Amino acid sequence: MSKHRKDPLLEALKAGKSYTWTVPDGGNLASMRKAIKHGQTLTIAPIADPGEIQVGDFVLVKWHQSDIFHIVGDIQGDQYLIVNSLGKVNGWVPAADILGRVTKIVEPEPRPSVPEMLEQLETAYVNLLELDGPFFEDAQRLLLIVDDLRWYAARIGTERWDEMPRSNKWSFQQNLWRLTKQATRATAPVPDRIQYFIDCGKECVGLASEIFALFEYRNLEQGSEAEDSSS
Repeated sequence: MSKHRKDPLLEALKAGKSYTWTVPDGGNLASMRKAIKHGQTLTIAPIADPGEIQVGDFVLVKWHQSDIFHIVGDIQGDQYLIVNSLGKVNGWVPAADILGRVTKIVEPEPRPSVPEMLEQLETAYVNLLELDGPFFEDAQRLLLIVDDLRWYAARIGTERWDEMPRSNKWSFQQNLWRLTKQATRATAPVPDRIQYFIDCGKECVGLASEIFALFEYRNLEQGSEAEDSSS
């Protein structure tokens, strides 16, 4: 959050009011991505009494020349340990530096299953093609994206669809859900729309390939590194 412009969240807290917002799809949740999900609706309230702050609370904290949205990891007297969802420890702050804490989280509607998403994506692509009437080659490229994603879905495996392959990588299901919603909500025709969705779909396929490789080959890479270090 920038100190150089008015932020509605900060303005509400300064006025002693709660503020509610929904985490936008596809936004960068940075170091809080293991604790906060796209689509969640959060309400944050100003601190009326520091005694209400508990370990595990999501809080907005003054940090150096700005502010950060992190987690209370520990409490010792008037000092609060601030951490992020990935395990990094930022440091201790006094109660006066905690601007607000999340008092309510409303979960979004459950995502469809991966097979259902793929069906929805295919239907959305067919609708786009009927509306825009692109060249045959572009139509083929767009529809092949669904085939590629089905292939990777099978290779990644059901049990790993919603698993992050690394702490800084989204899961296959998260990437697919973003792409599916983007395609199903595309109603207004715009220039080069089919090419845009081809590029977005190819990006999702590339991410699926990366996710599979991280799951499947990291043991091989670790074994290779161990051999190199012993030689």
